[in-house]
Amino acid sequence: MRALALFSMALVVTLLSCKTKKPVTLDRNETEGLPQAAALQKLRELLPTAEFVYCTAPKVTLKQAEISTWSIENDALGLEHGKGNTLKLSFGDISDVKLDMSGKYFYVKVFTLVQTEREKPHFEFLFRIEDRAKQVGELLLSLKKK
Repeated sequence: MRALALFSMALVVTLLSCKTKKPVTLDRNETEGLPQAAALQKLRELLPTAEFVYCTAPKVTLKQAEISTWSIENDALGLEHGKGNTLKLSFGDISDVKLDMSGKYFYVKVFTLVQTEREKPHFEFLFRIEDRAKQVGELLLSLKKK
């Protein structure tokens, strides 16, 4: 009887601590009239505050401290991480941007035309602050069509 009670308590604690992903809506109208130069400048300010960056092609996971240089140009963004290794995301290749919340992080998921597995994001930028994550997602969406 006691074992059953302990098992039930452990099960409840486990279920409560599970992280579920919840979609967060991006408002495309927020950056609709923003000029490209202003969007790029805002992205230069916000994107380096990402706690982690995941890339699926090539498969790389980077902490903020492991990224030596963020270069955000008119047509693409680049991340340099150690000894000349660079990841590049062309704004013209972006097919969609979504925002999810899981646990204490907000995931800006960037889907591209060059990603072979269409249901997987090509890049994920993780933020602890929802407002920053939303702004980055909206800026990337606005640059997608410019």
